[in-house]
Amino acid sequence: YDPEDYGLDINMWLNSDGEQLKNIFSKINKMRLSKDASEIVKIAMLTNSHSPKKNIPEKEFLKFKSDWLIKNLDLELIEEYIVKNQIFDNHPELTRYLVDQYLSKANIEKACEIFSKNSKPINDEYLSKFNIYCLISTDKKDEAQIIFDLKKELGFKDKYFEKKINFLLGYSDKVDKQISQNSILDFHLAHLTNSNFIFEPNDKTDKIIWKYLSSSNLINSLKQIEI
Repeated sequence: YDPEDYGLDINMWLNSDGEQLKNIFSKINKMRLSKDASEIVKIAMLTNSHSPKKNIPEKEFLKFKSDWLIKNLDLELIEEYIVKNQIFDNHPELTRYLVDQYLSKANIEKACEIFSKNSKPINDEYLSKFNIYCLISTDKKDEAQIIFDLKKELGFKDKYFEKKINFLLGYSDKVDKQISQNSILDFHLAHLTNSNFIFEPNDKTDKIIWKYLSSSNLINSLKQIEI
């Protein structure tokens, strides 16, 4: 989208009152917009402009954008927004939503492709772990090992993740059968590193894990589907 086509520039939000913006965003989130109105909001939201300086912190302003993007469930648009603005680490919740959604669809290639488009250091712990896994997945094990070792020197501790990664790197041939549901990445690593992986979901199992099970053909009975 070219902001100039709509008379928008990098200062379009700069002098806006944050309190007024909050009210506007709140109303927009409750409305069912027409196609044209939705297109205008999309352009305004994604214009690469300065954040407002009055009555709203930058993080809160960015969160409004993230929430709107997630609500509209357009993964390609989210990816374009993140990549174009190089805000992988500035918008960790949005980036995590994107890669988690691709992983839940068992589209590992697409999930990992995102990280190849990042040109800045990743400090967010979850995204950093995802990036390490993706480097291994794309046969860049030496690079993955360097980043992982550096993280540990800086105080990173996650025994579950370390066991799975050591197995994938070939440093251990012992299968860790523990299954964590703390994140879709943890769950995927349990499945990936155990050829005899078995998991029985129930009505308390997170929706994104149900989605992963379905996409990976791991739902074995009609009873489970009925649940």
